[in-house]
Amino acid sequence: MFGWVLEVFFRRFLDPVDRKKKKWINPGFLTGPSLPIYGTGLIVLYLLAQIRIPQLEPDHPLAEKLIIFLIMALCMTLIEFLTGLVFITKMHLQLWDYSDRPGNIKGIICPAFSVIWYALAAFYYMILHPEVERSLDWLSRNLAFSFFIGAFYGIFVIDVVYSFQVVVKIKEMADEYGIVVKYNAYKSKLADIKNDYREKGKFFFATAISSISHKEIFANYREHFSVKRIVQPIQKVASKVADRVDSDSIKSKEEGREDIQ
Repeated sequence: MFGWVLEVFFRRFLDPVDRKKKKWINPGFLTGPSLPIYGTGLIVLYLLAQIRIPQLEPDHPLAEKLIIFLIMALCMTLIEFLTGLVFITKMHLQLWDYSDRPGNIKGIICPAFSVIWYALAAFYYMILHPEVERSLDWLSRNLAFSFFIGAFYGIFVIDVVYSFQVVVKIKEMADEYGIVVKYNAYKSKLADIKNDYREKGKFFFATAISSISHKEIFANYREHFSVKRIVQPIQKVASKVADRVDSDSIKSKEEGREDIQ
């Protein structure tokens, strides 16, 4: 949830594209105020914070910390890359776009944000990690509080189920047009359409619409929030090759039958 807050303010005031639109956009694919990538990252950072480098102790404690921060940043970058890649290849959804930033890979990761991960890793290690350990110790002695954690995750699971239903509908439209949907740009365009139809905009349920269908939006406005799949031309070539092979195979069989006759 803390990562979600960071993303909301970053996109509103610091992102070079989103800040020009002067809109508050709910980041990620979930409806509620949470981004699972940050929760996963926190678990990874917690585990990595236990690392000790015996060769450097006790003469170089600063060097040890810098190396641990680097390992943390690389792991967070890897999580970001795998998450973005899975959503693009499997769901045809681009949750964020770094394609305009130097040194980016597939628009999913870039050096600038790896540096930000490094800074966040240092902040976690130096400031948050002791508090996380104290919180876990307190929780182990007050297990009744687990009820509230269970209630939170119950709501979270409902959010995941609902959000995936929305994502599946968008994927069907993306498949129909052979595109990858830039999800934040899609939600931004929905806000514009709602404004045109004088429909009340919603921050959390940004994809809930009543005046116009998703199919109409894709048919009329998809150039505003999509990119063509790079794999599309390859699929067409492969399909043509397969058809040619099949036709040649059928022809050779027919010729073989004629020879036998």
